[in-house]
Amino acid sequence: MKRMYFLLFPLLLALGACGENESETPCAPLIGGGSYCLQPTTALAPFDVQQKVEATFRGRRETMIAEIESDAEGMRFVGLTPFGQKLLQIAYDNRAASAATLPDRRISPALLIALLQIALWPADAVRAGLEEPLTLDDGAGRRRILNRGEATISIDYRGAQPPYRGLRISVPAADLELEIETLEALDALATNGKES
Repeated sequence: MKRMYFLLFPLLLALGACGENESETPCAPLIGGGSYCLQPTTALAPFDVQQKVEATFRGRRETMIAEIESDAEGMRFVGLTPFGQKLLQIAYDNRAASAATLPDRRISPALLIALLQIALWPADAVRAGLEEPLTLDDGAGRRRILNRGEATISIDYRGAQPPYRGLRISVPAADLELEIETLEALDALATNGKES
């Protein structure tokens, strides 16, 4: 558990350092420059998913289980160790992002929700949330956030619609890569013996 905490704590600090803020606003500064303003959860069909997250941060690799729930009321995210210990718990009620559990107050709940929305929300909603000079490059199976033409966040997808069977999220400025597998997809693979 200590090893997991020592990897995830600096990872979360790196993600949240740019969004340090006493009172959470619906906009979050992004790593690599620019800001993203949180969008209503009604932009996406409701979903509830468990995902296995393999995080590689500065050459170190760890695993976390993420539970994400999104509906018209808002979005809730819980990050757990593989043994079930809660590392973080954040929520967005369509007005503000808040945290019930964080390993450090410097971590911005709004930034974590912003990263989830950038990865999962429809392209039009993501574009509406991006502030200049950021733009969205959205193509088949891939999405990139560009700051003056340079990719600051890259996302590759497996599956046709959110929450997707799998994602790879890369944030080069933070030396961060996330490999994410939806656990229902893993269950289906085990049941069917092949990818659906």
